[in-house]
Amino acid sequence: MAQGRSTSGKRSSGKSSSGRKSSSSGRSSSKKQSSAVSTGFADYFHAFTKSRFFFPVTTVVVITVVILLDLLFAWNYYDRFFKILGFELLIFGIIWVIGLVLSFGESTPKGE
Repeated sequence: MAQGRSTSGKRSSGKSSSGRKSSSSGRSSSKKQSSAVSTGFADYFHAFTKSRFFFPVTTVVVITVVILLDLLFAWNYYDRFFKILGFELLIFGIIWVIGLVLSFGESTPKGE
């Protein structure tokens, strides 16, 4: 009985070698967890934005969303859908031509 009390006393005081090992191993495992790099959605999205697939995938997603919104606004009237889509394409064409004209003004000749 005296031995049972002494071992329980050692465990409660934290002076036994087994108590130290468990606490030190607990600290080392917490250090390993904190030093590990966690990857989340933001890390994957940042890597995706740097890849060559970002522009085509984004273009397809935007076009799909615009067409689905046009279908939603048109409800079930096809003539209204094509009028909305034609108006959007006209606006896009105008913005593209303006951007093209502005980009010509920024380029410098190679000879100078």
